[in-house]
Amino acid sequence: MIGILTKILTILIFISLLQSQDFRQIDKDLNNSEYQKTIIPLQTMNNNYPKNIQVLTRLSAAYHFLSEQSVDKKLDKLNNIKSLKYITEAMSIDPEHPEVHKWYAISYGKHVEGQSIRKQIESSKIIAFHCLQAIEKNPNDPFCYNIMGQWHYRLASINPLSRRLASIIFEEPPIGSFEKAEYFLQKSLTLNPDYIGTYYWLGKTYGKLKMPDKKISLFNTAVNLKRPYKREKVIYEEIKKELKKLKHL
Repeated sequence: MIGILTKILTILIFISLLQSQDFRQIDKDLNNSEYQKTIIPLQTMNNNYPKNIQVLTRLSAAYHFLSEQSVDKKLDKLNNIKSLKYITEAMSIDPEHPEVHKWYAISYGKHVEGQSIRKQIESSKIIAFHCLQAIEKNPNDPFCYNIMGQWHYRLASINPLSRRLASIIFEEPPIGSFEKAEYFLQKSLTLNPDYIGTYYWLGKTYGKLKMPDKKISLFNTAVNLKRPYKREKVIYEEIKKELKKLKHL
């Protein structure tokens, strides 16, 4: 009996310690793009209080953004691996948590970038599942709407050969739609009107939907937005090139 009471007391103390963790400075650093500053305090928390979803999701987020910041390809890949590792651990602890679904979709999606068409199509169902779960549980987060918009755009843009390959490999190959891409990207834009990537993908979608005026309007707004990472800098250059072409139509 004493042993059971001791275990219960230990668990209660453990829960109390976890709840007392102050993430305010860490979240401030994350919001200010000071990702490297968060790593040591988060890893210390993770060592002292393992299996804490709040710590693991923040570690995954921090390493993801460090990956996005990395100019060196090896460092980019290493940070992405760490991001995926921490969120995979979080998934094994609480597979229903909205932040777990969100960061798993983001980290896993980045992990399969540049891989074969077969691998990307195979992975797309996994990414869509976690995005939709995150949206259902937290409908006010713009991240996964953006990813789902890109998901539909990319799948709808697959060339006929890759589409035939998908129908051979998969019993039910995933199908994208430019109309659905517009829906998800518009939702993301409403929730976060400051991210250049959403304007880019929504503009490209309007191009596919034969709405050039909307595309030009979005791109003209996008060129004045912040470009925090290398991905956004590439997007900015593509938008500028596209605007030059569109002005000559």
